[in-house]
Amino acid sequence: MKNMAKSIRSQLAKLMADEKVLAVIRATTDQTGLTPKQIAQATDIPINQLYYTINKLVAADLLTVVKQVKVKNLDEYYYSSYNFTHEQNTAMQAELAQFPALNNISSTWTQEHLTELMQLLLFHQQQFLTALETQVEAQLPAEQMTTFSAFSDLKLSAAGEQQLRSDLLHLLANAEKNDPDSAATDKQTVNLLIEKW
Repeated sequence: MKNMAKSIRSQLAKLMADEKVLAVIRATTDQTGLTPKQIAQATDIPINQLYYTINKLVAADLLTVVKQVKVKNLDEYYYSSYNFTHEQNTAMQAELAQFPALNNISSTWTQEHLTELMQLLLFHQQQFLTALETQVEAQLPAEQMTTFSAFSDLKLSAAGEQQLRSDLLHLLANAEKNDPDSAATDKQTVNLLIEKW
């Protein structure tokens, strides 16, 4: 199992490191899907460079064929990343909601969903890196930067570690409720990924 997980992780990391892959995933989030020609237009990637990428994404369950249409004796396929970007994420959140303290997630559950967890983690990490790179390249002043990261190596007891986890989850659960400008109309989505090992 350990070697298989490493292999899957390596394959997913390699796949997610490809800018074409991320562009296709972002362009195809609608449930109705896009044809390769529409994907090429949306991503500014030549269509002849997309077929291999699309096939890799379908094989990795990151892209789904949602429709097949006959056009002049040819099959035209519509591809969507909705299952990966929305449904899988929503299903995972619903599943994880059963474990509000995140103390009771069994190793069996994690093993059954390991690939999906790795896909989502790698995808969200790439989303963060893309946003960071975009803001740095735009040379935004520090006060306009919306991306940030924080790193820490803490020495905690088991109880301290559980308290940290509880504090973070409590902070996240109450962030919208504690918004000091809750009446603001210009709210934006704040994406967070917290990892601990």
